[in-house]
Amino acid sequence: MAETGVNLRGLRRHNRALLLGHILREGGLSRVELAERTGLTQQAVSKIVADLLPQRLLDVERQAAAGVGKPRSLLRLRPEARCALGVQLDRDGFLVLRTGLTGEVEDLTEGALPIGFDPEQAVSAIARAVRALLADVDPARVLGLGVGAVGPLDHHAGRVRDATNMPGWHDVPLRDLLAERTGLPVTVDKNTNAAAFAHSWPQESPAATAVVLVGTGIGVGLLIDGRVYRGPRTNAGEFGHTTITYAGPRCVCGRRGCVEVLHQTAATPRDAARLLGIGLADLVQVLDLERIVLFGRTIRATPEIYRETVAAQLRELLPVPHWQRIDVTVSELDEEAVALGAAFEVLAGFYADPQ
Repeated sequence: MAETGVNLRGLRRHNRALLLGHILREGGLSRVELAERTGLTQQAVSKIVADLLPQRLLDVERQAAAGVGKPRSLLRLRPEARCALGVQLDRDGFLVLRTGLTGEVEDLTEGALPIGFDPEQAVSAIARAVRALLADVDPARVLGLGVGAVGPLDHHAGRVRDATNMPGWHDVPLRDLLAERTGLPVTVDKNTNAAAFAHSWPQESPAATAVVLVGTGIGVGLLIDGRVYRGPRTNAGEFGHTTITYAGPRCVCGRRGCVEVLHQTAATPRDAARLLGIGLADLVQVLDLERIVLFGRTIRATPEIYRETVAAQLRELLPVPHWQRIDVTVSELDEEAVALGAAFEVLAGFYADPQ
């Protein structure tokens, strides 16, 4: 009987990723604590740490002695060891930021785009911003560029298929265009998925959550079992084009009575929030959601009106027992949530397979 071989290189990379992930989530751990959390032997942990230290990914912080014996050393990630860039591409402008290895924002820039801008205008503006943010950065630090863009789009192929209310954005190879212009590895995701990632990484939450973006459009990023759910064609979350009034006004998507068009034409913020809540009640029922996180420029203008009104609408339409209560919150992240999540996706790729 033939023996099964062991991929030792793959095993080492897996264990390295395991250690870095635990240090990231905890902020700092000793070698003993790493062994306890990962199930690896202290010898294995020490060997991996010895491999990582020359790469300057970790700092060693000596702890004060708490008794007899050698004091423990705390291992922390060096934020300046690597960096990632994240982009939010909206219908009227863009935002580009740079984060360190642990996700803190180091620098950012933003700008407006002309009405009806085409892909070339957007790519040129983003590439200029990227060059400015990397002007004084060691190229060896840079992991890549993540982009959160208006959908529908193909996350796997990095192509914008037919961005809603963006004429000329049909089947655009955005990932390849930006990779060619910047010289960086590029990932492209829907803005709502990037925002959902920003709300879930690096600390994963098991709660079934909809991260609801209300800005130039309306969409949701879905967190199911602690992971972003994109769907088989990566277009889950087109919530803004859910019909709630069959004979309502025509939406830019071609249908009538969508949540998005009704919300945009509402007389007051409270009326708009009530309509949003009506649509979200259906989403909660379909997916058994436990948590709604509201964010975006429209939410930020009147956050308490939206939180209170959406929560009240859900209570009215979904009279459920206490154990099925839905938690409605306003995001603590600012306008850069989409760009931040896009950068986090790049960082997560590094932690999953550190080189």
